[in-house]
Amino acid sequence: MRGILKYSTTIATVMMLSLGLAGCGSSPKKDEVEISLEGKTVFEAGLQNVQIQERDVAGVANDHPLAISSENLRTVLESMYITDTVLFQERQTPLFSPGELQILSTSLSSGLARAESSQDVTFVTIGTHRSALAAERETNTGRVFYSGGRLNIIFGKVREVYRDKDPITNQPIDRRTNPLLPGTRRSDSEPDRTIVLDNGQSYYVDPKTGEERSDWIVIDIPTVLATAAEREAEAQQGGSLTPEQKEAIARNTQETNNLRDDMANIKEVLFEMSDKLDKLQKQLDESNAE
Repeated sequence: MRGILKYSTTIATVMMLSLGLAGCGSSPKKDEVEISLEGKTVFEAGLQNVQIQERDVAGVANDHPLAISSENLRTVLESMYITDTVLFQERQTPLFSPGELQILSTSLSSGLARAESSQDVTFVTIGTHRSALAAERETNTGRVFYSGGRLNIIFGKVREVYRDKDPITNQPIDRRTNPLLPGTRRSDSEPDRTIVLDNGQSYYVDPKTGEERSDWIVIDIPTVLATAAEREAEAQQGGSLTPEQKEAIARNTQETNNLRDDMANIKEVLFEMSDKLDKLQKQLDESNAE
């Protein structure tokens, strides 16, 4: 009986995982993101938050407040990808999950519109991202400000696997002493995952060392928006595609193929578990008959 319970639980878990993967492409409803119009906390839900904070290092004043619509900001954030390695193969996947995009596009737009020249907007988000056979929770943290006609994002964490417990001690992680911190102007956080640059995006070059910062992305918003509009127009008209457009299509195609592979693997596991259940049930029936 213990064996049957074990496999039944496994199948239930896999089925829930399958449903979770199937629904991970849908965005939360807009009214699920509640924005505060007063104070420095723009959004907060558990550990996830968007805050207006004093800049971390004194220097040239930011060009705040910044008026950018949530729709345009979402387009900018959607253009950001990382290089991910799955089953020893590299592929490009979105930096932000649909849920993170919904939170950040709305709350960052509000925060930048309210921030003063001496303030930045920081964020902590936790999104669900697909892996080979499962969906993992991963966190992004960053510091956002507009300066020199460019949007700047300094990342503290780039899709880092989020854990509630320490993998070695299995003890709960106290986020008061181990907070999820945004990036800082002071030093490179050197994230493990690399952000793939697209049109209108570049790494910040440290004037002191002349080296690029792997955690600091500088974004020319008009270029990113124009590129997105051109790609969409070309796709709708069915005209000849530029290399950049082909890359965007390849990204989307790869995502679809990745999801199809994940679902095929899950179905295979389900069939295997079902076969084992049938055998266990037969053994149980034979035992009861005796």
